[in-house]
Amino acid sequence: MKKILPILVSILVISGCTASPKKHKQSSSIDESSSEIVTSGVAPTSEGTSVTSAATSATTKPTSASKPTSASKPTSSSTPVSPLPGGYTMFDAPTNTPIEVTTTLSDPSGDSWWNNDLRYEFPTEDWSHIYGHNLTTPKFYDNEAGGLKMDQKYKGFQTPLFHHTGAKLEFNIGISQVNNASGKPDTSVETGYFFFYDKNGNYLSNLTHIVEQETITAKTTNLHFYVTGEHTVDVAYFEFRLNALTFKSSQNYNFGIGNVNVHSWERI
Repeated sequence: MKKILPILVSILVISGCTASPKKHKQSSSIDESSSEIVTSGVAPTSEGTSVTSAATSATTKPTSASKPTSASKPTSSSTPVSPLPGGYTMFDAPTNTPIEVTTTLSDPSGDSWWNNDLRYEFPTEDWSHIYGHNLTTPKFYDNEAGGLKMDQKYKGFQTPLFHHTGAKLEFNIGISQVNNASGKPDTSVETGYFFFYDKNGNYLSNLTHIVEQETITAKTTNLHFYVTGEHTVDVAYFEFRLNALTFKSSQNYNFGIGNVNVHSWERI
């Protein structure tokens, strides 16, 4: 009995000294971190963002700074579809103070035209050069005839904002030069498009002017056309897009745009 008592006392002493289990410090840290990310570090999606997904995205290292993973690329359902023919990129509207274009019933002297010389440079910085999906630096022919180079498909330009009150617009697009180009003509598409927009950048699809195949040939000096129809009075700027090299028979051409001249008529 004397031998058993010391053993029982030892067991009771050890049992009394053992603390109740505590929450692991690392677990507490993760909980606090996740809560902070959700409230201040992650923008919720339309469905909401859970604590788990927010914490995961905050701790996952990117595989490459310059090459996004496939998960970060937009899906076809999230990519906006351009309303422009051919799926061309739509750019923001110009931001200049609109240029006032006089609207007339008659124009015997020709003084009411808005005339723009593009032989060697853009008239102002409010004009933009287009190449594919980007606004880029324009290139001009450096010979005497000059002109904005139209030597590759998907090139074009965007005008500044202008204001008029007419029911009909008249256009004279001066062709400064036409040169032979290599390659086989693309007979499957239109040569180009003129797209028209209102001041808010809305595309006025019913006013689109198509440059037909074989319109610009070796002796062409001018493209002349009218735009009429609903919303003509709302036109506030326009763009030209070269859809394919112009051609005649089996011969491709490059060409220069030397002038872009616009007149607004009160009546159709």
